[in-house]
Amino acid sequence: MTAPLASFLVVVPPGWARLPADEEHRAELGAEVRRVVDRALPDDLPRDRAEPLRQEMRKRLFATVVEAGDTGATAVYLPVQPVDGFTPAASIIESEVDDESEQEPAEVVAEILADALPDRYDPSDPGLREVDGGIAARTETLVRRAVPAEVAGELPAVDDRQVVWTIPVPHRPGRWVVMSFSAVSTPAGTSPAGTNPAAAAPAAVTTDARIADALVTLFDAVMTTFRWTDVPGVEPTTLEQRLAEIGGRA
Repeated sequence: MTAPLASFLVVVPPGWARLPADEEHRAELGAEVRRVVDRALPDDLPRDRAEPLRQEMRKRLFATVVEAGDTGATAVYLPVQPVDGFTPAASIIESEVDDESEQEPAEVVAEILADALPDRYDPSDPGLREVDGGIAARTETLVRRAVPAEVAGELPAVDDRQVVWTIPVPHRPGRWVVMSFSAVSTPAGTSPAGTNPAAAAPAAVTTDARIADALVTLFDAVMTTFRWTDVPGVEPTTLEQRLAEIGGRA
């Protein structure tokens, strides 16, 4: 696999963290995981309980991100700080892929959207988007997943709302950035239950469909902040420079 070459930034909401997943950033990942876990646990937790819990959470979170990296992800974005005791079961996977077909980006986008037609969540949405002045594909599906038998009595199934933005890199022909969002919710008529192992936060739970709708809207809003940086022959704006300093990807 070619080393990631696309350079961009994206602004994530407060309480979310970007965890590098590629192998060359494992040391950085370890340090970020420690910070995330330390912030997630309450300060008043007794030390004899806190340290074993910290170690387990670090281990689980690190392993989850490394697994994503081993399958091609360059980063994983997770909500890591609960709000009113609630952490949504959601994640964003960032990855980069190469297309060796030599097709024009518009042709690839058209094929992606055509392939998604049978399963798309909103039949009225054609899925064509603009990202920082360029064409992109947005696909959205809902996948009903079975829950293991040992917990089926509590939650017979979960719905996984998946939204994928596929974006051609304008200054690197054949290179694409893929941002994949997932939000897990309970099907209509069932009660929220279960945990989100990826989030590795004490109060991560599945949500109902209305919250999943809101999380999808949040992700789409995040994608409106997507900007290319270090584009050959183009100087970054003052705003882009400032955003690169406070978050996103350089």
